[in-house]
Amino acid sequence: MIISKLNLYIFEAPFKQPIKTVKVNMHSRKVLIVGLVIDDKEYFSECNAFETNWYHHETIETVIKDIKIIFERLKGKTIHQIEDIQQFLLPNSPNANACIDVCVYQAFHTQASVQIPIGQTLNIGQTNIIPNAKRIKLKMHSNVLSQVENIRKVSNIPIVIDANGTLDQNHFSLLNTLSKYDILYFEEPFSKIRDYHKCHQHYPNVKLAIDESATSIEAINQFEESISYAVIKYSRIGNVSQLLEQQLPLQCVAGGMYEYQLSKYFTAKLGEHFNTVPDVTPSGTYFTEDYAKFTETINDEMALSFPNVQKERLKLIIEK
Repeated sequence: MIISKLNLYIFEAPFKQPIKTVKVNMHSRKVLIVGLVIDDKEYFSECNAFETNWYHHETIETVIKDIKIIFERLKGKTIHQIEDIQQFLLPNSPNANACIDVCVYQAFHTQASVQIPIGQTLNIGQTNIIPNAKRIKLKMHSNVLSQVENIRKVSNIPIVIDANGTLDQNHFSLLNTLSKYDILYFEEPFSKIRDYHKCHQHYPNVKLAIDESATSIEAINQFEESISYAVIKYSRIGNVSQLLEQQLPLQCVAGGMYEYQLSKYFTAKLGEHFNTVPDVTPSGTYFTEDYAKFTETINDEMALSFPNVQKERLKLIIEK
């Protein structure tokens, strides 16, 4: 297979409701779409970097720069297997690397429909659970204990609480109190690895998970004794191909980040591989618009077809 051309596109759609977290307020999601022509066929990937570095050091602007560098290294090269691209990728550029990897992965594999259990995210104060949800996620907030208590009055569904690294040793007791309500895990509670170790030493029954800290397999291994789960975002690890071919050292969850359908498909594919409930929400949860056509069927589980990108919905910004 020979890579011959690179097209970069932009798509932007408003959120149905503004996204407000401890780190950012967003009214729309601008996304970079990468089109890589391999043997005269264009394959697409969705970049999960944002316009600013609020979540990760890479941004849309830096990914564009790095993808252009990677493409110039790959252009005209014969790719016999997907592992051949590794030597051309860049260190410290996982979003850019993942975009290339996802495109090449499609050239080597037929993409079938995937089927996954359904997760649900509840905003502050919400307690209504959809009937087919297998797990719910809450964001950490000042009244989260009350929200958990109200949920437990009506359901024993597994609960995940995401803190985005905002807690420290002063919150160990709170996590222990919350854990008595059968919390599946606390996602990225701390920003410092020593707090994971200390919390586990004081309260070994409190189940901890990393998310933002899961930047590589090596990084995950540093936490292994203190955590029960790792939330894996393929864009942060830098590939989807290797993740789909190996078993990681502990239970893993496929993590998403306000994705459109193309990226959501690969998150779901990882979720199917990990055999846990991924961070994949039904279509229409965040957006009413998308740049791809797809079929999504929801019964007891969610089935997703591979998305068909509609190029007319994209704005071409770079052609090489």
